[in-house]
Amino acid sequence: MTRTVLFICKGNWFRSQMAAAIYNRLTGSTAADSVGTYAGAANEPEGQVLADLFPTPHFFETMERRCMDVRANTTRRLQPAMLDAYDLIVSMAEEPFVPGFLRDAGHVIRWEIENPKVVDAAVAEDIYARIEALVRDLVARP
Repeated sequence: MTRTVLFICKGNWFRSQMAAAIYNRLTGSTAADSVGTYAGAANEPEGQVLADLFPTPHFFETMERRCMDVRANTTRRLQPAMLDAYDLIVSMAEEPFVPGFLRDAGHVIRWEIENPKVVDAAVAEDIYARIEALVRDLVARP
């Protein structure tokens, strides 16, 4: 049985979206979702379409070369109740964008994947490779 997974990052526009898409592709499921700790803030409104957020196409091209289309995905904000709704919780959010309820949750897996300031082709490929390796390890866990 495929476990449900919630992937979390700051804005829910890059790392968590990438991780959820990779997990869903590797498992042939729709068991992974993504959210952001800061999505919904005044300067990062919730519900933004990813295709409207990137000034360059590199993130999308990296995903599409691997048959994953995330352009129409929208940003969502992390809510406390979400931590109990999934089998696994993976956070890539960094301080100071980690709410207390997430910081205090003992069952959260933390991945150190930095939030890039610019996503060019090299950054997109590097972060994809790192996240894919972590997701493969996650999928292989008993």
